[in-house]
Amino acid sequence: MNLETRDDFLWLMSEEADPILKQVQGAFAERVNVVRIAKSLRKLTTPTRGALVMEQAQLRKKAGQKFTRASRMFFTRRGLEQASGQRLAEYKASRFQSLENVADVCCGIGGDLLSLARRGQSEGSKVPTAKTVGVEIDELTSLFARKNLDAYSLDQDLADVRQIDFAEFDLSKLNGIHVDPDRRVQERTVHGSRFLPSLPDVFQRLSSDCTAAIKVAPATPYAGYFPPNIQREWIGDDRECKQQILWVGPETVQPGHRTATHIGKQGEVSQISILESESRPGVIVGNQIMRYLYEPHAIVLAAQLNNVIGDRHGLQRFSADVVYLTGDEDVKDPLLTQFEVLAVLPINLRKTQIFLNRLEVGEIEVKKRGIDDVTASQFKRLKLEGNQRATVLLTRLGRNRIAVIAKRRGNPLVNLDPPSDLLVVDESDT
Repeated sequence: MNLETRDDFLWLMSEEADPILKQVQGAFAERVNVVRIAKSLRKLTTPTRGALVMEQAQLRKKAGQKFTRASRMFFTRRGLEQASGQRLAEYKASRFQSLENVADVCCGIGGDLLSLARRGQSEGSKVPTAKTVGVEIDELTSLFARKNLDAYSLDQDLADVRQIDFAEFDLSKLNGIHVDPDRRVQERTVHGSRFLPSLPDVFQRLSSDCTAAIKVAPATPYAGYFPPNIQREWIGDDRECKQQILWVGPETVQPGHRTATHIGKQGEVSQISILESESRPGVIVGNQIMRYLYEPHAIVLAAQLNNVIGDRHGLQRFSADVVYLTGDEDVKDPLLTQFEVLAVLPINLRKTQIFLNRLEVGEIEVKKRGIDDVTASQFKRLKLEGNQRATVLLTRLGRNRIAVIAKRRGNPLVNLDPPSDLLVVDESDT
């Protein structure tokens, strides 16, 4: 912590600052002008402390997307950005329910620490006296993590935070550990040997009876120093791949697998998994687009399981180098986004505009695979009139560049029916 601002940060966490923070949060909620809020703060505290209050109120508002008690928590910008959201953290913590002593190393502001600390209170927990410790080397971040435990009414008998380096932290009494190494030591990297602590150091210190979940970048590749039977799991929610988890130890659910896991809004889990040693289905290329087009979730693509999920549902690709899948069956799977095909046109702005106007489409979502940004931006600028909404997927069918006009499943604004004479690409137009 910067010594010049240390007292100001300690004040920010004090009872004296609490009513000022609440006042500013209320002003932001009512959309009061930022300049007016800043002027009011000048009458209440120093400029430095006023700036800290403003920043914290803004971070709390943003953090509401991740945490149910964000309005009482403390954040740094970097800490909030890197913190696991509550749904994902609770999913990971469920793997530690039967373990008594667990640590969250490089805990940051406590995104995963909070869920790990509450595992003993979860339904079906076998260890109601579970103990959890957060390990964080940065003083300010560790203080914020402790305050965040307080926000969730987790006293020091259940969870605490220690400001200590991982290299000096005793792992001998642990039977579970979550590690979130710093991937930005000098510049952002996906290579585990450059993390802090490095993945080789982490694996070297783990005992065989300790279950570990190591949070890495989605693009972090397999390395020769990984332990045998490691499970690599890509986790996401909504439409994003949030993180890759390396699971090792006795509580690893699917040793030796690569897994894609989607966490729904109510915590429901959808998953696809395959043994690393198992041969994967080949690419089936039908060279035609059928009634439905499916886009695999980002976690499926990151885990390289798009052929596997296509095989699961009897879907196929229409181009070998495009990840979209197609089929005539109505498949409902959170790992796939469904688009009902209305037309397949050549990439031609004029013809696309005519067709969309025919359907009274006034708003379009443009997606692309294998098509340049310039072309995509041209479609986004199409002048349309109407009260319907459609999706335009720019991609390739063989050597042809095509625009698939479709409606996304679950879009309440869409009330379109595919024409009986489905338009198909004419090579002479491309």
